[in-house]
Amino acid sequence: MFSGGALSRFSVFALGIMPYISASIIFQMLTYVLPSLESMRKEGEAGRRKITQYTRYATLGLALVQSYGIAVALQSQQGLVLNPGFMFVFICMVSLVTGTIFLMWLGEQITERVWATASRS
Repeated sequence: MFSGGALSRFSVFALGIMPYISASIIFQMLTYVLPSLESMRKEGEAGRRKITQYTRYATLGLALVQSYGIAVALQSQQGLVLNPGFMFVFICMVSLVTGTIFLMWLGEQITERVWATASRS
C-alpha cells in the first residue's frame, strides 16, 4: 500500500523514502530519551547537522534490513527468480538501497533549494 505498486513492478525505488522517514522518527523520539542526543539538539545548527548525519546512517541500516527482507521474499516465490542465491540477494539489496539513498539525496537537494529561495525573498 505504501509503495504505490512499486513492489509489484519491482522498481529500483521500491523502498521509497520510508527508511528515511522511519529513521527520522526514531531519532526524533531518541532526542527526548537519550541525554546525549538531547544536548546535541540544544546545541543549535551544529547539533542538528550531527543528528541529521546519524539519521542518514540509520536510514542506510534500515534500508539494508528492509531490502534483505524483500530479496528473500522474492527469492522464496517459485519461478519468480531465475537464479536464486547469494548474488541475487546481494544485487537486489544494492539496487534497493541505492534507490533509497538517491531519493534521500534528491529530497535533501530539493529542501536546500527551497530554503535558499525562501531566504532570498
